[in-house]
Amino acid sequence: MRFAALLSTTCWISAASAAFDLNRGGAVLKAPEGDSFATVTGTFTVPNLSGPNRLSIWVGIGDTLEQDYILAGGIVYNSTLGSFSAYFPGPVRDTTSAVPVASGNSITVTVNVAQAGGTVTVENESQSKKTTQTLAAPAGVDASALTALAADWFVQAYQVVEGELVQTPNFGTVTFTAISATTKGGVNVPISRAGRYEIQGTSGQMYSRTTISDTTIAVQRQSGFGR
Repeated sequence: MRFAALLSTTCWISAASAAFDLNRGGAVLKAPEGDSFATVTGTFTVPNLSGPNRLSIWVGIGDTLEQDYILAGGIVYNSTLGSFSAYFPGPVRDTTSAVPVASGNSITVTVNVAQAGGTVTVENESQSKKTTQTLAAPAGVDASALTALAADWFVQAYQVVEGELVQTPNFGTVTFTAISATTKGGVNVPISRAGRYEIQGTSGQMYSRTTISDTTIAVQRQSGFGR
């Protein structure tokens, strides 16, 4: 699994603005000036997925606006459902044996950043299964670069080969609830300040519609994108 292209700073203009990506829709929240994120969480229900196209739904913390390094966890679909955690661009850790996933399950992901790594907790509340994975920062990365300035909630058609254009299965609407994003300074940053990300095709077609409220992020798949 690979996370898609770098995040654009255009999503910081206002909560009403949007940035665009070929593979993912969701929301990104910027940490307040002079602070950084310590803990980010979110809960979602696994949609009923089918077909050959791949999908991931994840919660994470990125280092900077460019998000070269992302500590994240969530679920993946590639003909079958599974769970994962990762400190991208390091290797993905498959946690399906500890936390199996089925359609309709309620999944909560909590990401905690430490100085040179962090923990990712993936909990399947429907099956009473939970795992907490301790992940080191990617090899060769200076700890000072792991600035944790961006909190992420995404639905993504994930890549096996970096840079490939992929489509999503029909995921309907994925809604993140029980959202929180707390900084190292103890500030709980309102999700309403987040910027939207939308899936946009190469010809300008819009394939997602993301709605951000005071308490939820909803990503609705638009017709015409994949199967």
